[in-house]
Amino acid sequence: MLSFILKIPILKRLIPSLYKKYIFFFKDHKKTIIVNGIYFDLDLRHLIDRRFFFHKAYENELFIPLSNIIEKYDVDYFFDIGSCWGIYSLRLAKKFNKLNIVAYDPIKKNIERLKNSIIKNKISNVRPLKVAIGDKKGFVTLGATETYSPNYEINEKNAVVTEKCEIDTLDNLHNNINDKFIALKIDTEGFEFNVLKGAEKLLSNNKVFCQIEIKNNNYQEVCSFLKNNNFKLISINKFNKTDYFFSNFYEERITI
Repeated sequence: MLSFILKIPILKRLIPSLYKKYIFFFKDHKKTIIVNGIYFDLDLRHLIDRRFFFHKAYENELFIPLSNIIEKYDVDYFFDIGSCWGIYSLRLAKKFNKLNIVAYDPIKKNIERLKNSIIKNKISNVRPLKVAIGDKKGFVTLGATETYSPNYEINEKNAVVTEKCEIDTLDNLHNNINDKFIALKIDTEGFEFNVLKGAEKLLSNNKVFCQIEIKNNNYQEVCSFLKNNNFKLISINKFNKTDYFFSNFYEERITI
């Protein structure tokens, strides 16, 4: 019934808005739900969690094509870069139990939440790593504009909470992977170009399908970099103007 009600445009906006007010007033923000046989521990103060709570799905316009590619080509690795609490990794792990998944996130509470979910769901093919991914090795400071938010940005200027974390490159972390099928999901709050620059060997030596959230000011340099590395833009982006698909082996156009 709720899923039907949420399809009505005015109620689709009104109900989550009212529920958000309820959550903050009564401090009732911790919920556990089961979707497709997976336990998800949610913090409904945050938008991602509320969307998943109400719709029992998240970014299906991206997740379904990504899943189809993984299945069709029997992809070897999925690198979840900016995994947050694992909303992609957990679902893919349950769907493809032979897929090697590495989930990278620089924030301690996100990684701890993912680790707890892995244990609760008895998942064995996800390796969570607390590290930021970029184009150098060292340390960075990240910040969020809300204390409860799972979304942190490197050098956030309006941060109310910060966290220092190790940063490394995909080429350093995976220098022994060659001639494999790899799916990348990059959601790094504006740091996507740095992630790609630190993965040039990985991108060149493997068959790679990329899902990338691109901030407007990064679009041209991301596209130029990938084109120079023999990747093609394969998404027809009708509604979602921030997420794109690129690949160096798959050429069929995908509508988002």
